[in-house]
Parts: sequence; C-alpha cells; structure tokens
Amino acid sequence: MPQIHAKCFKYCLIALNLIFALLGLIILMLGFWFRFDPRTRSLFDIDENAKRISVGIYVMWAAGSLLLVAGIIGYLSVTRQYRCMIWIYLGFLILLFLIEMGVAIWAFVQKDQVIEQLQTTYIKTAASNNKDVDFDCMINAIHKTLDCCGYLDESGQPAGCNPPGQHKDCGKAIEEIINSKLHIFAATAFGIALVTVLGIILTILFQRSLKSSRVI
Repeated sequence: MPQIHAKCFKYCLIALNLIFALLGLIILMLGFWFRFDPRTRSLFDIDENAKRISVGIYVMWAAGSLLLVAGIIGYLSVTRQYRCMIWIYLGFLILLFLIEMGVAIWAFVQKDQVIEQLQTTYIKTAASNNKDVDFDCMINAIHKTLDCCGYLDESGQPAGCNPPGQHKDCGKAIEEIINSKLHIFAATAFGIALVTVLGIILTILFQRSLKSSRVI
C-alpha cells in the first residue's frame, strides 16, 4: 500500500511539474513577444513611462523563469528521488506561492495607477510627431483591438483621430478593457496559486511516502 501511494504521488507530481514548466515557458514567450514585437516595442521608447511598463515585462520574465525552474527541479527531484532536492523543491514552491500572492495583491492595489500610465503612454504616443513604422503599427493595433480612436485633450476635446469625435475615446477604452478583464486575471492568479498549493501538499505527502517505501 505505501508503494501504491508513493507511485500515485510521484506521477501526480511529474504531471504537475510538466504543467509548471509549460506555463513558465508560455509566460516567458509572451514577455519576449510583448517586449520585442514591432507592434508593441515602441511603448518602451517613450520617456519615463517606458521604465514603468518595463517593470511589468520584468515581472513576467521573473514569473516565467521561476515556474520553469520549479518544473525542472521538481521533475528531477521526483524522478531521481533525491530527498535533499525534494526539500529544496518544497521550499521553492512555498517561495513561489508567496511571490504569486504578493504580485496579485500589488496588481489589484496598483490597478488605477497602471490604467493611468497606459492612458498617458497612449496619449503621448498618439500626440507625437514620430512617423516611425513601428509607432504607426502599434497605434493601429490599439485602435483595432479596442475599437477606439483618439483621446481627449486637456480641454476635454477629441483629438488624435480624423475625423475627431467619431469613435470611442481610447483612454476610456483602456480603462474599460482592464476593468472588464480583471476577473480573468483574478481567476488566473487564483488557479496558479491553487496549483502551487496542490504541489506543496503532494510534495509533502510524497516525501512522507518515501519513508515507508524505498523502491518506487
């Protein structure tokens, strides 16, 4: 019976770590795509907002790397059954869970500031005289994705679109899309945290089962 339990925990952890590694790889690819894709990389060339937006990319890279490393360490520790590595993996999962909670809380607290920064970045981009192809590509992608055009200037009048006033304000559209998709972010964060907790529980059970069964 202990051997059956140990095998069950082992295969569950192997599947879980493959999910971790795949999820980490996807997040890394999304981060690199957003940073270097011609349609979005121009966001990082605009004054002080570039540094603020870059923080989000660095967080994606860090989160993706952590998940990928966790998946690799977990897979090796479970398949090789190195008890020392299993404890390291367990500590890694706990650290990952704390980071996930911290990032989720920070994102909800800073939501309004993120919206304001994105709106400011869009307005400065649309108002600039830069005729670079990347800038035009990014602006067109924003207009097409959000079904909007232009912004409200300091006097509250439509600007940045020809003809003005014929489309929804992109500043308002940015706020609406973030608020409307907030539940998706919350569900994703909760799902990742739940999977991490499941990994912690399975790792503890697997470590205890090794004490009762030497051969798996």
